[in-house]
Parts: sequence; structure tokens; C-alpha cells
Amino acid sequence: MKDTKEERIIMAIQWGLWYLFPLSAFVEQIRYTFLRPIGYLLLTFAFTLFIMANKAHGSVNKLKLSAYPMPNSSAKLVTSGVYAYIRHPIYSSFIQMSFGIAFLIGTSGSIGVAVISLVFYYFKSRYEEKLLILKYPDYNPYKERTGRFMPEIFKLYKHI
Repeated sequence: MKDTKEERIIMAIQWGLWYLFPLSAFVEQIRYTFLRPIGYLLLTFAFTLFIMANKAHGSVNKLKLSAYPMPNSSAKLVTSGVYAYIRHPIYSSFIQMSFGIAFLIGTSGSIGVAVISLVFYYFKSRYEEKLLILKYPDYNPYKERTGRFMPEIFKLYKHI
């Protein structure tokens, strides 16, 4: 599977965002230390979600996960485990990690990087979903019943 120019750009931006966090800590700014407990909580949720997503993915596909948005040609669509509620739990965990780190650093610059990260993963997920729709005929119905980065509470209520 050969990566495209778009995918190389996406990966460069993704890694670049993670390098901005340490830089944002060294810029002289007001520190919002009251956000630290929330940062620890977000990091705990993020790592838990990441582990759950990897476990659910591994139970269906015995393949190594890739950060590239192009679907693996031999992978199956995962709709069980945490994927039954969230379409992109790994991206969601990265967003939570971004905000957790930002709140631990506690500067407006770090929070700005987290917001940029949220926007980036939103557009990356949209790009990936276009590819998933082409590969998996069942993706559109799955997309309709699950949330992008977090469960859709009102849709969950219908299943109870």
C-alpha cells in the first residue's frame, strides 16, 4: 500500500502538532494551574480509551494499526467494543491527550495547540471516512448510528 501526497501531508501535520506542545511550555505566558486536575483526568480517560480501541480493533483484525488514514486492504470494519459507540476512538483519545497535556502545561499557547489538534483530527477523520465509505459498503449505516469522537447520547438512549 503506497501512501499518497495527501497522506504524507496529514502525517507531517499530525507529528508537527505533537512537537508544538513542548515549545508552548517555554513561551512566557500566564499559567492556568487550576486546569491541572482536569488534565490528569483527561489523560486517564485518553489512555483507557486508547487501550479499549486497540483491544476492540485487535479482536477483529490481527493487523498492526496505522496512523495513516488509508484503510488497510485486508482489514475488516470494526463495529464492536468501543467502536459500537465511537467511530474514531483512537483519534478521540489523541484529542483527549492533547487537551490533557495542554491543561497540565496550563498556558494559552498549549490550549491553542489542543484546539488546533481537535480541528486537525476532525478534518483527518472526514478524509478517512471518504475512503472507508468506498471500502466498506456497511460504513454509511454504521456512521449514522455512532458518534465521530464521542457517543451520541440521544442515539444511545434509543437502544436502552
